[in-house]
Amino acid sequence: MWTYLLLFLSVSLFGGVFVHRAHVLNVKKNTPPPEKKSLIDEEPLDIDENKKLSKQEKIDISALCEKADIKLKVGEEDEAIKLLVQAMAIDPANIEAQQKLAMLYMQKQMYSAAAALFKQLGELTNDAVHYSNLGLALYQQQEFEAAKEAYQRAVILDPSRPQRFVSLAQVYRSLGQLSNAIVAADKAHNMDLENIDFLFLIADLQMDSENYDESVNALKKIIEIDPGNAEAKTYLKKVKKAIAENTKV
Repeated sequence: MWTYLLLFLSVSLFGGVFVHRAHVLNVKKNTPPPEKKSLIDEEPLDIDENKKLSKQEKIDISALCEKADIKLKVGEEDEAIKLLVQAMAIDPANIEAQQKLAMLYMQKQMYSAAAALFKQLGELTNDAVHYSNLGLALYQQQEFEAAKEAYQRAVILDPSRPQRFVSLAQVYRSLGQLSNAIVAADKAHNMDLENIDFLFLIADLQMDSENYDESVNALKKIIEIDPGNAEAKTYLKKVKKAIAENTKV
């Protein structure tokens, strides 16, 4: 149960990083704050997928994961981390322990440790969720090229979630690849035509690309969906002003 709850939280807690209004999402160039020290070695684990666990080892891992769940319920995250690390020491390939630990690292903003685990999970499971979370962990460290590869892998494995294309669009934007960002944002929009956030992102990307007419079209769609949207109307005035100034030149 906790495995699926943590995976749900990965979307609900962290997915919002890329869903906010596009023109509020300018990437900050400041160096991120020092990361908290991980409780595990961040070097790749020596995973033997063919390792056969003894009955007692399986019992021990299950008990440690259950104890970690109890600690999570009462908010003792650091204690839960220690228990999950112990479980992984017995079996580094244990999917349940890795998922829980990776999500805890994300919540504690220990992005390097989280990325290491999500990378291992992706290789073990080939699951789009793991590659998507890997992309977010890398993005938070401003490792944009690696984040792009992770999100690209996620959308190849499961192209049904528009949010992943939005995340990919933001990574492309951070890399200055605006044409690719627009393509990714358009894919998200085509899967959810009434999503105002996606339209704001498209308007913003088109504005950055000086494709003013396309930006106007996106903003007009927002106003059609939500006639009282003051934010879109203000932004539309800004774009039209840019068009007028560009025409004078």
